[in-house]
Amino acid sequence: MRRIGLFAAVFAVALAGGASFAAVANSWQGTWTYYNAEGALIGKWTAGCGADDVRWGDTSGSNKRFTQGCRVDS
Repeated sequence: MRRIGLFAAVFAVALAGGASFAAVANSWQGTWTYYNAEGALIGKWTAGCGADDVRWGDTSGSNKRFTQGCRVDS
């Protein structure tokens, strides 16, 4: 009986860990948009979106905004 309880506890922890990892992995899908001090767009970095992944311009600054999810710019 103890083995069944131990197995159930290990399984529950593994299931919760897997769900947490999936949530964290999905949160990395999106685009960082970089701006200069005047607010002008200077770079963009899209990650986690497969073929739409791209990085251009200056992506080293701290003045940035994150948009979650994968979408095509129109």
